[in-house]
Amino acid sequence: MDVIILVVSIVTVLITVQKGLCRGIDYLALALSWSPKIRGQVTGFATSIPEFAALISTALAGVWTAGLWNIASSNIINVVLLITAVCWYRQYRDLWNKHFIDEMLFAGIAVAFPLVLMHFSMDQSPYTIPILLFFYFVYRLSDRVFNRAHTEPDAEGEESGSAKLGLLYIIGSIAIISVAGSFLGTSAEAIVNKMEIPVIFVGWLLGFITSLPELTTFFKVYSAAKKKGSLGGTDDTQEVLDNLTESNMSNVGIIYPIALLTFLLVT
Repeated sequence: MDVIILVVSIVTVLITVQKGLCRGIDYLALALSWSPKIRGQVTGFATSIPEFAALISTALAGVWTAGLWNIASSNIINVVLLITAVCWYRQYRDLWNKHFIDEMLFAGIAVAFPLVLMHFSMDQSPYTIPILLFFYFVYRLSDRVFNRAHTEPDAEGEESGSAKLGLLYIIGSIAIISVAGSFLGTSAEAIVNKMEIPVIFVGWLLGFITSLPELTTFFKVYSAAKKKGSLGGTDDTQEVLDNLTESNMSNVGIIYPIALLTFLLVT
């Protein structure tokens, strides 16, 4: 029964992210004429909501290691998925664009950070919280400084969106994800305790599943560009790379500190 609850909770979160949260972001992006960079960053944060739900719920359930491996494995898998999408659409030359160096650097550091913290047994230290928050601040500051020219809104737009409808989708999606996330945590705890499954395996499984939104959004961006005949420019790679970097940095610099604080308060 616990396995069924876990699967249903995960599927609910993933469907809600794709059909609700990301659709709401699409409406907002069109209504507010977001640039590919801003759209990628907001989507990246949104696609980290499953990790947030999983880590908070596992922290509340006292299964910290499984939740932490969810973050660590998800960041690794996100990078692999991005490279897969880039190679599939033969856009690998864009990754050497000088404007993308800082984003790729932060995406890579976000992969290493959780692993380093676990190696030195600092993953549950309260001192880790301000360090990670400062790390995210540095990322946002450097992105603002080095990529200011790439955050201008699009001057033209063939479609129109609705800010109100977008907000409605987003708020409703967050509510559904919060409820599903609570069931996800309790079922993960029961599986670890009753079935004696290694917590690392559970964490990697959660990491793979919660990375599925990134997989779909990476391919969605390139597919849409190909249909419009604009594949080959840097806008599409800009969007997916910002999606990746914001997702990985949100996992490490926002979700991790909040979940760790939650875990320390309840244990």
